[in-house]
Amino acid sequence: MAGQHTPVALITGANRGIGRAIADQLAQRGIRVIAACRDPAQGRDTAQQLNAQGHAADWVELDVSQAQQREHAIEKVVRTHGRIDILVNNAGVALDKWVPTHDLDLELLRQTMEINLYAPLHLCQLVLPHMQAQGYGRIVNVSTELGSLTECQMGSSGAYRTSKTALNMMTRLLACEIAKQPDILINAAAPGWVKTELGGDDAPRTTEQGAVTPVWLATLPADGPNGGFFRDQAPYPW
Repeated sequence: MAGQHTPVALITGANRGIGRAIADQLAQRGIRVIAACRDPAQGRDTAQQLNAQGHAADWVELDVSQAQQREHAIEKVVRTHGRIDILVNNAGVALDKWVPTHDLDLELLRQTMEINLYAPLHLCQLVLPHMQAQGYGRIVNVSTELGSLTECQMGSSGAYRTSKTALNMMTRLLACEIAKQPDILINAAAPGWVKTELGGDDAPRTTEQGAVTPVWLATLPADGPNGGFFRDQAPYPW
């Protein structure tokens, strides 16, 4: 995967939901998981639980809405573990869930874009130089089918959905720009409708099922896809 060392994966929002399932599945593959969480106690608990199961895990405090914390988190992980092989931008919000777009509060849009778009972009900018120096990297941006322009069949949740559509474009642009770099792949994942705090109890998928495609993208071989949008390990329309 990434040489003889133990690969290091940083996962935002790793303490619950899809992020926690991604952390579990990557840890089971022998990858050192760094749980990036806003609440230090939850990050510490996540790492301790993984360690108790025999996995290599650590945690770092990270409120993704804070630029300085983003910088400090990346610096700490690289200083402590020497590298970052995998970045999973999982943390996200849906502050305007089911709100009609014509009634959308612009401040909610700004807050949503900060967390769902600006933070992932900034984290990509921070980790890419390390990945380029080490000649290996996998970045997974957790998106949603609701961000697809092709499949847009209903209104509402405009801030959340617009932020994810923009995240998809950002994924594509970064992938084009690093296409000639050695063994660095950047993709977006649609986990499906998953039982989480965001997805609700009516969702048909478990967090374990929702984690499958992000984990697949995080562990792609060198000849894997770059700059794509995937659901169930297959291309999904933009």
